[in-house]
Amino acid sequence: MNHKPISFDHLLGVSACLAMAVAAHLGSLPVWVLVTVAMAGGIRLLLAYRGRSAPPRAIRLAVAALAIALVFAQFRTFNGLSAGTALLALMAGLKLFEAETPRDIYIVTLSIYFLSVSALLQSDSFWLLAYLIVILWLTTASLLRLTTRHSGPDWRRALRYAGRILVQGLPLALALWLLFPRLAAPLWHLPDDGSSAATGLSDTLSPGDIDQLVQSDEVAFRVRFAAAPPPPLERYWRGPVMHDFDGHTWRRAYSGGAAPPLQPQGPAYRYTVSMEPHRHNWIFALDWPARWDLPGGRLTGDYTLVQRDPLSRPIDVAVTSYTHVQNPAALGTLLRKRDTAPLRGNPRTLQFAHTLRAQHPDDVEYLRSVLAIFTQQPFYYTLTPPKLAGNSVDAFLFDTKRGFCGHYASAFAVLMRAAGIPAHIVTGYQGGTFNRFADYWIVRQSDAHAWVEVWIEGQGWLRIDPTSAIAPNRVEQSAAGALSADEPLVSRWQRRTPWLADTRLRLDALGQLWRERILLFDQDSQSRLLEWLHIPEPDGQKLVLVMAAALTLVMCWLTWSVRREIEPARRELLLRAYSRLCAKLAAVGIPRPLHEGAEAYAMRVAERRPDLGPTVAALCRQYSRLRYGAAGARITVAQFDAAVRAFRPRARTRAARA
Repeated sequence: MNHKPISFDHLLGVSACLAMAVAAHLGSLPVWVLVTVAMAGGIRLLLAYRGRSAPPRAIRLAVAALAIALVFAQFRTFNGLSAGTALLALMAGLKLFEAETPRDIYIVTLSIYFLSVSALLQSDSFWLLAYLIVILWLTTASLLRLTTRHSGPDWRRALRYAGRILVQGLPLALALWLLFPRLAAPLWHLPDDGSSAATGLSDTLSPGDIDQLVQSDEVAFRVRFAAAPPPPLERYWRGPVMHDFDGHTWRRAYSGGAAPPLQPQGPAYRYTVSMEPHRHNWIFALDWPARWDLPGGRLTGDYTLVQRDPLSRPIDVAVTSYTHVQNPAALGTLLRKRDTAPLRGNPRTLQFAHTLRAQHPDDVEYLRSVLAIFTQQPFYYTLTPPKLAGNSVDAFLFDTKRGFCGHYASAFAVLMRAAGIPAHIVTGYQGGTFNRFADYWIVRQSDAHAWVEVWIEGQGWLRIDPTSAIAPNRVEQSAAGALSADEPLVSRWQRRTPWLADTRLRLDALGQLWRERILLFDQDSQSRLLEWLHIPEPDGQKLVLVMAAALTLVMCWLTWSVRREIEPARRELLLRAYSRLCAKLAAVGIPRPLHEGAEAYAMRVAERRPDLGPTVAALCRQYSRLRYGAAGARITVAQFDAAVRAFRPRARTRAARA
């Protein structure tokens, strides 16, 4: 093995690759681990730049012992994805800290490969995979520059050859991906502690919660309809329902009871919702879900679709919903008591509700009168409402009169309950963005919304969205531009730069294609693949046989490619130069038969043309040594080619022949 000292250039290349690999874990690694790795690499680069060796052994051992102790102190173990990744990143940085020989760089390079794999265990993002492929490409190029005893190839040649290696590995990766027997769950999925789940709606609602959430551009879920989607005003995606109110905050009331039956009205909408991970177990479905393809899924007593465990990974759920339903049965005593529970705090709101109720004893008339208040009085819809504390509904209705959907839903529900009308708040999402490049809808956190459901005898639960009562001329400007009370938040840059929005949709479509075709490729997909290959009665045994045949073909192709690449440019240039030499001699009347070797040819040329003999003999001797690896070749292929080009034999004149 080569033990020559490594140069600053080599250290700089592998340090950059390690920094990129560690950057893929920015959201999961502790800050002190990132700082330690950065400092270790920076100190080693500074020493190498000044021509100095690694720090003394005692310092290196002390730093390593301290780092390992800190990892154990924070995680209490060295096992698991988080602790193992932190330890691996530290070991890679500390190995770079002491790097002196190519062997040390080989170990750091191997650590970079493992760090890239561990990033895939934490996320299945298409863009993360593309980023990691770039890291592997650059790392392999850095490794290639260390594989020769003399000065390694320049970066351009190393990058080109590393790219060729990655491309040659694609058929092998494709064969294993398609045909390796699948497990019931994704191979890369590990138990999740919930820390990596995306943020979103929670099981509480306070003033200011949703107006902060709608400024996030993260994707909550995507929806693909089997036919035409419902009208815009019916695209309400139901999430957690809030029943308990303490005067400031609404909370879910957990109930194990079954959802009362609903009577569908109007068309059924069939769709597939592709959920992104979050910390809870609810599935956002179009109001109101009737059927779903979700093992262990059920409807709660307030018609929220849930599963047993939190969504720690993306899932697809096929759902059928009706946007119009009726419940002609009477509301149960327990449900009525739950949604007309005595209200605490907000005395001005309660007094106002009692006065208004006395004027409108009919439930529907009272409901309309409350909505008319929001329409006729100077209420404003804004993303930057004043902060409210304590009796938040009183402060909103009678003082600030500025709020977002959560403020209006909370005030409306309190006014309904104060009048004895059962009401609760539903949180979820409204609307969405249609991706015309892939025929599905994108629902982002910026589409978060809150509305109210009230119980009207003979009709059942009615959805009331009080924010729709706000006049457009009372919508205040925000950081994202003017908002409309009946449409989701659309950022200003999307409206002003449609080409940028289209690019974003195209990229999202590419990511969704990756998710549907690659991440969700499972046992059923493999069975369909075998059927497509016209394999009768496909099963696991036949899948293994097909995989073995495919791998055999791929390995044969790789073997042929590798053998073909053993000094291909050198050999081709050498053969072309020798052919050029033979062509020049044939032009002066001394052609070479196909069976004649180089040395014999040189002897025959010397007999026929003594004036050309020494030069041709030298060229043929160099060709033999270069061609067959004989020792003592003091000329390179390029030099041999140049000598052949400079050789210009002339035909003998008649006097010379005489």
